[in-house]
Amino acid sequence: MSFAADIIRASRPRTLWSWSAALIGLCFLLAGAAPLGVNGYGLYLLTLTGIFALVALGLNFLTGYAGQISLCHASFFGVGAYATAILTQKAGWPYLLSLFAGAVFTTAIGAIVAVPALRLRNIYLAIATLGFGVVLQKIIFEWRSLTGGGGGLALTAPSIAGYELGANGLYYLTLILMTAGLFGAWNVSRGRTGRALLVIKDSEIAAGSLGIHSARYKIVAFAISAFYAAVAGGLFAYLVRYINPESFSVGLSISFLSMVVIGGLGTIGGSILGAAFYVIVPELLRGIKDAPGLIFGLLLVVVMVFMPQGLWGMLRRLGRRPLR
Repeated sequence: MSFAADIIRASRPRTLWSWSAALIGLCFLLAGAAPLGVNGYGLYLLTLTGIFALVALGLNFLTGYAGQISLCHASFFGVGAYATAILTQKAGWPYLLSLFAGAVFTTAIGAIVAVPALRLRNIYLAIATLGFGVVLQKIIFEWRSLTGGGGGLALTAPSIAGYELGANGLYYLTLILMTAGLFGAWNVSRGRTGRALLVIKDSEIAAGSLGIHSARYKIVAFAISAFYAAVAGGLFAYLVRYINPESFSVGLSISFLSMVVIGGLGTIGGSILGAAFYVIVPELLRGIKDAPGLIFGLLLVVVMVFMPQGLWGMLRRLGRRPLR
């Protein structure tokens, strides 16, 4: 009996890996075939989930790995949206080039915002990033000649290589970029940068004794997180085809942080689950008059009380239950 149990335990890692690979493959297969089986609004929700998942991936890298709290990610999201829209609509740049350029510009802003993180921690850092977010939103609102101010910007469908990017095209572009974002986050989190950030999160004194330059890695974490948010913002702008400063408020930053916590801090899969939870659950409750916000808030409390490691942590615990 003991010998059989040892065989089962030894075979579990390989079996678990096989099941995980099969599940990932099935998810990508279903995602690729989704436009064939859902209506226009369903495709919109799936695209929005992918966009928010990109933001959550970047923010989870910053908060879950580096331990830095940011309340200005809605502004990074908005800067990416406006930069992409302005370069595409007003400067006449190709959409993909505008998307990349807007992300690089926002990355530089993220590195600047990281400067307070070198001296501030916890709630003080959250308040500082909140201030940066308000400033960025105010600049977008006041720079009317470029951004349209409170009137916002109405956008036309983007084109890639001369072909107009419709709903299906934008969905597949989002899916491709989200897949690339997942691969990038997975590699960075398991590389030297990810390990260094985890040490910094636990103890900056210990990190210093190991020769880890905390300031440098914090700036890198903010920059990567801003890049993800900006790419997502550039996709979001052309999903909704209209943007204004009010779309990127502090409330959205709090929602982004909620996605990360609900999905699971420091987990890549949790970023996807958190984004899906945030987008899909309110839609399921929309038929209940005046109740979606209340019920959604109660669900958040339930998740945090009974699943402190998030949805991804719960799934991992269920997957590791011993065979009977």
